[in-house]
Amino acid sequence: MNRLPKLAAAAMAFVPLLARPALADEGVDFFEQHIRPVLVERCYSCHSQADGATEGELALDNRASVLQGGRGGAILVPGNPEASRLLQALEYHDESLQMPPDEKLSDEVIAAFRQWIALGAPDPRDGAAAQVDTIASRAATHWAFQPPTRPTPVKDPTGWSRTDIDRLIVAKLGAAGLKPSPQAGKRTLIERLYFDLVGLAPTQEEIEQFVADDDPQAYEKLVDRLLDSPAFGERWARHWLDLARFADTKGYVFTEDRTFPNAYKYRDWVIESLNSDMPIDRFMMYQLAADRMIETPEDKRHLAAEGYVTLGRRFVNSQPDIVADRIDVVFRGMMGLSVACARCHDHKYDPVSDEDYYALYGILQSSREEQDDKYPLRLVDKETPENVGVFIRGATHNRGPIVERGFPTFFTSFAADVEAGSGRLELAEAIVHPQNPLTSRVFVNRVWGHLLGEQLVGTPSDFGLRCDAPVQRELLDLLAVDFQQNGWSLKQLVRQIVGSSTYQQTSLASDELLAADAENALWGRANRRRLDFESLRDRLLEVAGQLDTRVGGESEEIAAGNGGSRRTLYAHIDRQNLPNLFRTFDFASPDAHSPERAHTLVPQQALFLMNGQLAERVAMLLSAATADAPSEADRIEQLYERILARKPTSGELELAQQFIARQMPETLPPDEWSYGFGRIDAGYVQFEPLPHFQENRWQAQQAFPAPQSFGYLSISPTGGHPGQSPETSSIRRWTAPREGTLVIEGQLHRPEQQGDGVDGLIVSSRQGIVGRWSVAHGTQNTPVRLEQVMPGEHVDFVVACRENDAFDSYQWRATVTLETPGDRQTWNTEQGFHGPAAEPLDLWSQLAQVLLMSNEFLYVD
Repeated sequence: MNRLPKLAAAAMAFVPLLARPALADEGVDFFEQHIRPVLVERCYSCHSQADGATEGELALDNRASVLQGGRGGAILVPGNPEASRLLQALEYHDESLQMPPDEKLSDEVIAAFRQWIALGAPDPRDGAAAQVDTIASRAATHWAFQPPTRPTPVKDPTGWSRTDIDRLIVAKLGAAGLKPSPQAGKRTLIERLYFDLVGLAPTQEEIEQFVADDDPQAYEKLVDRLLDSPAFGERWARHWLDLARFADTKGYVFTEDRTFPNAYKYRDWVIESLNSDMPIDRFMMYQLAADRMIETPEDKRHLAAEGYVTLGRRFVNSQPDIVADRIDVVFRGMMGLSVACARCHDHKYDPVSDEDYYALYGILQSSREEQDDKYPLRLVDKETPENVGVFIRGATHNRGPIVERGFPTFFTSFAADVEAGSGRLELAEAIVHPQNPLTSRVFVNRVWGHLLGEQLVGTPSDFGLRCDAPVQRELLDLLAVDFQQNGWSLKQLVRQIVGSSTYQQTSLASDELLAADAENALWGRANRRRLDFESLRDRLLEVAGQLDTRVGGESEEIAAGNGGSRRTLYAHIDRQNLPNLFRTFDFASPDAHSPERAHTLVPQQALFLMNGQLAERVAMLLSAATADAPSEADRIEQLYERILARKPTSGELELAQQFIARQMPETLPPDEWSYGFGRIDAGYVQFEPLPHFQENRWQAQQAFPAPQSFGYLSISPTGGHPGQSPETSSIRRWTAPREGTLVIEGQLHRPEQQGDGVDGLIVSSRQGIVGRWSVAHGTQNTPVRLEQVMPGEHVDFVVACRENDAFDSYQWRATVTLETPGDRQTWNTEQGFHGPAAEPLDLWSQLAQVLLMSNEFLYVD
């Protein structure tokens, strides 16, 4: 790559200036008469040291500053007006470079500047060049852009420290007059290790064995056993998939297939690679350039790794957007650098130019996608590589100069030039190069965050100039250096961190420590953490004995039907229609690279545990599994052991017995709304309930669309679809709870222009058809007033197809108001929509559910 840094090019442009002889008097006179007044009047307000304004890092109030130039390099080539960027800006030739920005100077003034530059740009003004705080100057000294060096920790006289991690931690705490917290209990430690390393909970037997084990190496042996478990790769694969914005679908792509074939094989590759402790530098390289690294037939399995790049959102197949997303996931995910910000202009904060961006764009543009039956979508080099021109202001139709493929210029000291092919292999090599100051730091920071609840660097995917050095920078560098020296081994890194006294601290801090370091920036205690979505769902299934622990395989739906039984890692991720369940529990958005998850506490989470089908199913299974206990006390004890992996205290046992002694609450009365299908016979409705509820709609069969005459028959909150004949009309039924006057207001809407329309009817079980409308396309109001309805009287909203049932989706929003003397109540078809009413749980199931909702079950410590 032969792209010079802009400031270096500017410095080369200054060389002939320094050798010029003294200016002639007439040149100075010309400057004083024609140039200085314009600079003072039109330029100093934005480009003067005295005024404190040096926009674009450019000052114009002395000769040295003019010769120095600004952020974009030299603005003058004395003696050569055509090569001077200053004149180009004054003449408004380039839309992106027009000065002054408010109004173009007169032709006479511009001609004077041209003449002045031709004279050699004489300038008698003294003074030093502006000491401008530039991106380049800050980048040259930015902590994250310096190679990490391993510190030499001082000895810990307290004896608390086990490792160099601890010696660095205790030194910072001591400097603040603080002490670390004591070690957590053995039960807490085993539960913490299980959650962090495999994402599951230990059994009561495993806890009791570990607590009773007097072997001094018991903790280390437990760590090794968990690291060797296949569940380790599953747990840590999910962390990586957040960064990779993994999903099984493409997002919105018009009418083409939205599914990524074999996407799950990328997930399986990540699991296998982490379980085998593949060096992380190799792990990253495969995901960028596996096709260039294959040496044996056995290596072909690594082709699945390129799903990291290819399985992103498709942006309605807009190639510039796809490439931008891929650049983003590579650099933020692996190097913690927001390169994609330079898509439309030089990066505003970091040393990345738009030329750097399009050098990377060329690398990815020189790779084509390939799909076969064995692997996810992957990349191969095109026969002819493509260097591309800068998209001026990001516009694809406005191209600047061609840029050679390569790595960002600021980091090229360790990046090889791209000589042939796309350059993806050279890109991969540069990212994991031992001299790259970012990659190892970024990775160990993420691992620390997963194990201790907070990262050392609070912006895990942005180590640029806006990122402050962490409080424990020395610790970060120690981990980064050791990580590389230990062969980029994730398992060794985990072993190093969890073996420290820092990791093993209790989360119960002293009042003094809480007051002095409420945010735990000095790591004087453990952070208390709530189970994430995956661990919560997996734990629910596990305590019920329902968890399928098979490793690998295709994705399965977990938000529909009974929710499946595989680990949550294997959930089908629909990028366009991510179920609300995922969002409720802070699942990473698959639309883009996710550096960390949110930690919210909202009512919907509790409602899921109180009313969700999975939690209720687990509670009932636990109730059934303990039904044969010899006594009430034994049954309570069994529930505690299954759910919390311990026996209840005497106080808890007494409370549970009081809970079970309550009477069952009365069954709730039936709802006024019900949903079904049927036909109209002699003006009255023959009604059959729809038996299946899926994806927030009632339907006739498990399959949708259903075979035979049912077709797309369904009812949703806002409308639905009739079946293929009048016998399978869709029917939304309201039942009057008492006598009164009924007023119905609504609109029946059919959005499609194709087909022959639908018939809408409102039918009373006592009064027959009371309203009828036909809608071919558009909207019709559907008002009805019944002066008297009786308790139990049905009022049906019926929608039937006509001759042709195609394109018959409809919307029918209505309000039903029942007026009685002194009272008025309104129902809404959309707000009143519901799925099947759940049977109330028996008291033992309710007790199980109470334990499932406890903080002890939902939190790590």
